[in-house]
Amino acid sequence: MPKGDYRQRKALRLERLKRFIEWATERYPDFMPKKHHQEEWYKPYIGYATPNLGRAAKGFWLGLDADTVEAAMDQPDPQQLLGRILLRDSSDYACSVDIFGAVKTVSLGSTQLLIEPEWTLRLEDSDSHTAFEEQARQAIERYVQDRLRLLERPFQNMSEEYRLEVLDRLKPELSRIDEFLERAVETINEVCHELHFVVELRHGDLTLDIPRRIPANQGHILSEDEVKALKDEDRREVLAKFDMVLEEAGDFDLLQLGQHRLTELFLQDSGRLRKTIRSTLRNFKEKMAFATLLQNDPRFLHYHKLYPARQLTRKWTALLGPTNSGKTHQSIEAMTSVTHGIYLSPLRLMALENQERIESMGIPCSLVTGEEEIIREGATHFCCTVEEFARFRQKRWDVVVVDEVQMMADSQRGWAWVDALVSAYTPELIMTGPPLIEPSLKTLCDLCEDRLIIKRTKRLSPVEVSRHSTSLKNLEPGSMLVAFSRRTVLDLKAMLEMTGKTVSVVYGALSPEVRREQARRFREGEADIMVATDAVGMGLNLPAHTLCFYTDEKFDGIQVRQLNVQEVKQIGGRAGRFGHHDEGVITALEPHVLKSIKRLFNSPDKPVDLSQFQVRPSIDHLKAISDLMNEPSLLRSWLTFNRNINYGDAFISVLPDELADWIRAIDDPRIPMWLRWIFACTPIRGGLESPASSFAQHWLKKVAQEKTIELPRLILESDLATLESSLHIVETYLHLARTLPEYFPDIERGEEHRSLLNEAITRELSRRKRPRRSSLGRGNHNGRDKQGDPEGRRAPRSARSR
Repeated sequence: MPKGDYRQRKALRLERLKRFIEWATERYPDFMPKKHHQEEWYKPYIGYATPNLGRAAKGFWLGLDADTVEAAMDQPDPQQLLGRILLRDSSDYACSVDIFGAVKTVSLGSTQLLIEPEWTLRLEDSDSHTAFEEQARQAIERYVQDRLRLLERPFQNMSEEYRLEVLDRLKPELSRIDEFLERAVETINEVCHELHFVVELRHGDLTLDIPRRIPANQGHILSEDEVKALKDEDRREVLAKFDMVLEEAGDFDLLQLGQHRLTELFLQDSGRLRKTIRSTLRNFKEKMAFATLLQNDPRFLHYHKLYPARQLTRKWTALLGPTNSGKTHQSIEAMTSVTHGIYLSPLRLMALENQERIESMGIPCSLVTGEEEIIREGATHFCCTVEEFARFRQKRWDVVVVDEVQMMADSQRGWAWVDALVSAYTPELIMTGPPLIEPSLKTLCDLCEDRLIIKRTKRLSPVEVSRHSTSLKNLEPGSMLVAFSRRTVLDLKAMLEMTGKTVSVVYGALSPEVRREQARRFREGEADIMVATDAVGMGLNLPAHTLCFYTDEKFDGIQVRQLNVQEVKQIGGRAGRFGHHDEGVITALEPHVLKSIKRLFNSPDKPVDLSQFQVRPSIDHLKAISDLMNEPSLLRSWLTFNRNINYGDAFISVLPDELADWIRAIDDPRIPMWLRWIFACTPIRGGLESPASSFAQHWLKKVAQEKTIELPRLILESDLATLESSLHIVETYLHLARTLPEYFPDIERGEEHRSLLNEAITRELSRRKRPRRSSLGRGNHNGRDKQGDPEGRRAPRSARSR
């Protein structure tokens, strides 16, 4: 506020105060004025002992004379502006003001704003309530005209019609006067000037008319010369963009992109346009090339229709029920009753157990997993991990069993179950799993034009959730304690051993052989308690009467989350194994955990109703793409496949993040693609930061140089973690030796090393150790060591089994 205005308002304020004091002293002999007055001097007199003296003070503060104050102070009229102020009415106050020759109704906001110094000291003195209201209107009008002074000259040169059009677009609230002015300037620029124009672009047969517009919000009112200059500048910018697009396109015919897409490109700023045009041209050329590929190569056009299995109308028999309901037993019986049968398992350990079960029935059965083969001469039955089925899909089988079929919904490995179900060349396909997968099975079966039969199974021995939690001390022999990390499992083992109990353990980082030995110790009574991660959810038949949850949360590789319904049922269902116990009991170490487990165990499963099924390209697909697009990268070839191949609405090609990270680590274009593919299909136990990953990357480079790989030196005198890492390295070696025996010749020694390491790990697990000081605080029950999942530390999921 200018100094002159400030002084003027101060003088007006003091003059009104003086008039009030003189009036009050004359009217009320006992009146005592305040010794000190602030800017809003009327406020101390509100609530004064003399009736209505506060209203009188407000009246003088507003500039009213004595007669008007006295008339209003006792009974203010609520219909008048003055009365509304004195009665503290806060409703909106609006009035019509002249804006340079055009009238507009504006809103001040609350009526009480007029008693604020910002507005009161703008008001001249009034001798009536009518005069006061006019003073208020004039003050608002002066304020509006002052703030909108920029509009005065343009309004003088505009017709009445244009002035009204401008004002109609303006918001009436004075509290938004700056926005009011800004919008007014924009509107005048829009009304007075033609801001839209067209830039014509010509090149050969290409003709583009690019619509352009000069922004109206320039901060001031534009002149004709300014508008012309802005249009010229914008036109030069568009022409420069056009020259750049032509340069990037080279000999490519831009007309193929279509005028609509080209026009869209010119809406981008110059900084992004170059990158966008390159990407657009690359994607267009890619799609055109794939159109040819799809037309000439049926492998890229269909997924499920190309398998020999489509020649059959297969019978799908889905054995769906809870854990311990005899599903696997029924499926193995069906498989062994025919001449040629194969059992597909999610885990190497399950394949091994069922191979031994079948052979105990007097039927020769071969075993094929990612790390080993046991081929029985003349065997007509096989047990293998589900990823290994690709090598058998062209063979006709009498029965194919697919275990744990709910895994088809797994984000990392689901493609392998889908592939097995779609491609199995057999008249009878048997699958086992929980009821929640039924909707997805129906959808996939219909796509294959097969026939689905659902057979419900019931649990063979009952299981219930205990009413009370328990403690480590009170865990009875034959109990299983489940935690969700390797670290927690080992700490719990040490704590239980301090109470005098013997303990066996199972967690994901252990090999199937060690898990099996630990299970044997528990099954045969050599260990009182089994402590395990959710690795026991699949593949181990353990005679536990009681299953105790340490916690109801787990770290899933991304975050700590609560267990879901199916996880609790899968794990809890391990209690009370049929044939060993008449019933099973589920409990927990803490009451709140038990309450949560009980709620989850008794909750219905949420159905898994897949609308799209995961599939993968083969090396033939990726090699064809690489050749077609001159693309040396395995990863980019796979991503190109995902972008362009459409198997219809039902099947979608996927590349999980973990596998993409592993491929990225080995994707050296100097190495043949087929060799990179073999290593991409090799599961790396322990994750990308593990020693097994480092060895595999080193071996890949040596194999590319056609050098044979020696088995690393074995050191057995190590701690448990080092022994486990060493075993992961050996298993990686054996997996590669299956596919590249000429480069990985030490298979026999590798199998010996695996046996020695398994024995050393078993001995290490049998030792009694004291728990660490940091043991089992509530904050680290999940350990975050990523080893709580069924197969231990997350490895890149390959096209092979582990």
